[in-house]
Amino acid sequence: MLHAYLIPMDEDTQSAETNGAIEAAELTKAEREQFEQHYRHWITLVASDIALPMRNAERAAIEAVINRCEQYQNDPPSMYTVIPDDLRARLEQLVGSDRLQGILLLSADMVAFAPSIYMQHQNILDYAIAMNRRFFFRIYWFPIIGINQSFIEQADERMLHFVLEHELIQSEMYTEHVAAHGCRPFSFDEKRAIDGQALHLAVERSGITQDEHIRERELMHEISMSAPPVPKTFAETSLYEYLDRHWEEIKDLGVKGETESEAEFEAMVSQEHGWIDFSHEIYRLFLARLKEKLDVTYHEYGYV
Repeated sequence: MLHAYLIPMDEDTQSAETNGAIEAAELTKAEREQFEQHYRHWITLVASDIALPMRNAERAAIEAVINRCEQYQNDPPSMYTVIPDDLRARLEQLVGSDRLQGILLLSADMVAFAPSIYMQHQNILDYAIAMNRRFFFRIYWFPIIGINQSFIEQADERMLHFVLEHELIQSEMYTEHVAAHGCRPFSFDEKRAIDGQALHLAVERSGITQDEHIRERELMHEISMSAPPVPKTFAETSLYEYLDRHWEEIKDLGVKGETESEAEFEAMVSQEHGWIDFSHEIYRLFLARLKEKLDVTYHEYGYV
């Protein structure tokens, strides 16, 4: 992940964002209302700050980003595209076909952002060009890895190997943690520990050199400055909706759940709790604020 931007954010908002839909589903009505109020305020501040570095881009580039964001808003699952067979074969050669078996591999041109798990007290955002999730959907577990398309196109073999290793190792660690502790929100300390251990092992297994690792970070930074920005919560919501839209194509990848905690997890993230609707609302608010700030920036050029 890439650390960027100073964002004012209170501890309540930060905690709720980090724990995502699971924690939101467990809140009382009063706590939920307070969480939503904090989150709406925070996301408008985020949008204002994200707009700042975009001022240096060409008008055509800005319009392309906004148009893509609007497409996400109107059609969330369109954010993702399944990785073609030839590219999947290339990735399997890097980490072993057995390790990617049963995993849905997707690409996207966006980058997801969330409060930093390393510097949360300084209110810094993490930007990610790869996202690893494991959803419980229609009684099945679905492991998914999404990677930024520009990164796939520009990274060399060692960089791709490193990123895949990092995601796969994190997945293994999170799966072990859930097996041991159940489907509950992860603390900052737990997330930092898992990410740090996974990073160390990914460097070791991929054989990436220090110079290559530096270049990989630079490439992540370049992409994050030009790709459509998406709140992590909306990126996850869109991924969840992707499973629903493409059910017939992906259902054979699912692993049937067997425990009571899995059923509880499915109930917590269901539409009954309104987290999907709220995620859509937040993204609409974020995009409206982003466009508003860019309208001011480009007013003299007639940008709308």
